[in-house]
Amino acid sequence: MKLNLLNIDEIKQIYETRMVIDFPKAELKPLKNIIEAVNSGIYECLGLFEGGECIGYTFLVKQDESFLIDYIAIYPDKRNNGVGSQLLRHLYEYLAAAKVVILEVEDPQYAKSAEEKDIQTRRLGFYMRNGCVDTRLRVRCFGVPFIILSLGKENGGEPDFLWDLYNSHYKAVLPKEMYEKILKEYD
Repeated sequence: MKLNLLNIDEIKQIYETRMVIDFPKAELKPLKNIIEAVNSGIYECLGLFEGGECIGYTFLVKQDESFLIDYIAIYPDKRNNGVGSQLLRHLYEYLAAAKVVILEVEDPQYAKSAEEKDIQTRRLGFYMRNGCVDTRLRVRCFGVPFIILSLGKENGGEPDFLWDLYNSHYKAVLPKEMYEKILKEYD
């Protein structure tokens, strides 16, 4: 498996065929904003390829030497076979020089059903088993309560620093009116 930078056509194809299925509509940034961010150098889109076929992807917001894993997914027919763990290992290597790498995972404490809580608890466990660390920062973004994790052995810094960093990533890629509506910190 190999992690490759995606071109604009590949980004559009993944967005239109996978992301609209893999993520709730309310959590998807407009494709136009993603492409503008890529073109301005503050967003990177990577595909995980096996035998020339894309089997997963991750989209990253870049601010200086820090990153927010904005989206990450494995194609359904490749899940539960260690591919997600491999993607995280490749991503960890790709971002080895980064100072801080953060990501969001839904907070199972706020799940609306037992099934949703089970899925969110398993997802959180997956990240923790694969080297992510709880930063102790909790946010509500697009109305979804998230736990902010750090990719790596360290928690990424104090919650106030991480909150400012998290905010800066979203400010960089969203229109001001959208950003002001969707982001809040919670305990």
